[in-house]
Amino acid sequence: MSVPEKEVVELLERDESRASAPWSLAWWLAFGQLFSWGILYYTFTVIIDAIQAETGWTRPFLNGGLSLGLLVWGLSALPIGVFIQRRGGRMVMTGGSLIGGLSLLGMAGMSHPLGYLLSWVGMGIAMGALLYDPAFAVITQTFRSRYREGITLVTLLGGLASTVFIPLIYLLESHLGWRGALQSCGGLLLFLGAPMHWWVLPSAAPATFSKKTTSASARAREWFRTLRGEISNRRFLGLMLWFTAYIGAFSGLTFLIIPLLLAMGVASELVLQAVVIIGPMQVVGRLLLVSAGKQFSSLRVGRWAMGLLGCSLLILLFLPKTLLWLGSFAVLFGMGNGVMTILKGTAPAELFGTERYSELNGALSAPGVLSKAISPLLLAALWNTGVDPKWVFGAILGMIIVGSGSLEILARQEKREPSMA
Repeated sequence: MSVPEKEVVELLERDESRASAPWSLAWWLAFGQLFSWGILYYTFTVIIDAIQAETGWTRPFLNGGLSLGLLVWGLSALPIGVFIQRRGGRMVMTGGSLIGGLSLLGMAGMSHPLGYLLSWVGMGIAMGALLYDPAFAVITQTFRSRYREGITLVTLLGGLASTVFIPLIYLLESHLGWRGALQSCGGLLLFLGAPMHWWVLPSAAPATFSKKTTSASARAREWFRTLRGEISNRRFLGLMLWFTAYIGAFSGLTFLIIPLLLAMGVASELVLQAVVIIGPMQVVGRLLLVSAGKQFSSLRVGRWAMGLLGCSLLILLFLPKTLLWLGSFAVLFGMGNGVMTILKGTAPAELFGTERYSELNGALSAPGVLSKAISPLLLAALWNTGVDPKWVFGAILGMIIVGSGSLEILARQEKREPSMA
C-alpha cells in the first residue's frame, strides 16, 4: 500500500471513530436528562402536600417557590447558552448537578421560609444548567449536521422522567419522609450526576465555537452586534413567539388540568386514568417522528404537532368527559407535546445553523421559561374570578392558536426566502 493510500485509510479510520463517539455521548446525556428532569422538575409535585402539612405554609407560598425557580431558570438561559458556546457543556452541566444537589439538601434541612426560597433559586440555576437546552447545545456542537438524530435520542429517555421518578419519589417519601426523599435526590445529583457529566462531556467547545483571533473587547463588541442582529430578525421573533405561546399553553394545562376537570365534576379516578397516558404518549410521538426520517422539516412537522395540541383542547371544550374522550385528549396532547420538545431543539439549528446555536437557543429559551412560570399564575387568576373552567381551557386554546399563527407566518416567510443554514 502506497503512502497516500495509508494516509487515506488512517483518515477514514479516524473519521469513523469520531462518528461513533457522539452516540455514546448522546446516550449518556439522555440518561442524565432522565434523572435530572425526574429530580429537579417532578419531585416538588410529590412532596408539596407533606411540606405544607409539616410547615403550615400556604399553598400559594409553596407554589411561589416553584415560580421563583422557573424565573431564575429563564434569566439564566442566555448566560448559560453563551458560556456553552465558548467553553462547552462540561463545566455548566457538572456545576448544575452540584448546585442542584446542594439546593435539594438545603431544602431538606430548612425550617425557615427564606431557606425555602433560597433553595429554589439554586434549583432554578440547576434547571437552566441541566434541562434539555444545555444538552441540545452539546449535541449540536458534537453531531453537527446530524443534530436531529442526537436531539431525538436525548428526548426519548427524558420523556420517561415522570413515569420513572414520580413513583420512585412517592416510595422514598413514604419510607423516609419528604426530607429524606429530598436528601436522596440531592445525593443522586451530587454523586451520580456531577461525576457523570464531568467524565462524559468534552472538556472544551469545538474550535469553531471559540475563536480568539482578536482582542477580548473587540470580540465582545462583535458578539453583541451579531446577537442583537439575529434576535431582531423576523425569523427569530416568529420562532420565539411560536415557542413561547406553546410553552405557556403546555405549562398552564399541565398545572391546572386536574383541578379544572375535578371542578367540572369528573371523577378523580377518571382524571388520573387519562393523565397517566400523557407521558408514554410523548415517547410514542417522538418514536413516530424518528420513523418518519432523519431529515425532517421542523416547520412542517410543527404544523402537525400544533394541530394535535389544538384538537386535544377542542376535545376538552366540546366533547363529553368520558374515558374514551379524555383518553383521546391525552393521546393527542401527549404526542403533540412529545414532538414539540424535539422541534424546540432542532428548529433553531435548521433556521440559523449550528455555529451560534447555544447562544440563540439560550435567547429563545428565556421568554419560554418565563411563560412557563407566569402562564399557570395568570390562568389560575382567571379561574379565581369565578368563570367556568371552560373559559380557562379556551384561553389555553387561544395560546395554541397564537403559536400556530406565528408558525404559519414563519413557514411562509421561509418558503419565500429560504434561510442559508
